[in-house]
Amino acid sequence: MTRSLHLSAWLSTAAREHWLSMLVLIAPIFWVVWNSDADNILPLLLLPVVALAVGFVFRPRHVWLIWLAAVLIQWIAMFVLGDYSDPGPDETRMSITVEAFIWMAIGVLGPVWTGRVARWITEDKPLAL
Repeated sequence: MTRSLHLSAWLSTAAREHWLSMLVLIAPIFWVVWNSDADNILPLLLLPVVALAVGFVFRPRHVWLIWLAAVLIQWIAMFVLGDYSDPGPDETRMSITVEAFIWMAIGVLGPVWTGRVARWITEDKPLAL
């Protein structure tokens, strides 16, 4: 009986902290990939703002997991939207794949961690950084 209680507690925590965070980030990542050739940066600012809110609201325990999931979501978005079939003049498919880690670190990892820290600052609970 206690094993099932531990499993259900673990699943509910994983759903609240990680799976919901990943689901919330799907639409902004697709939006950013869709608008990657935009003339200005304003459409691209949606992702860091949503990622900051995800970090503040859901406070995921493992931020690196959200980051790697965001990289995977970006790869899927680029495959679905056809960005892999038509790389830019100085790009290859491999460079686009590797750049996803950097772009998601800027757009997701930093803002989610910042939102998590902001939530810790506004609360009195200790947080393992």
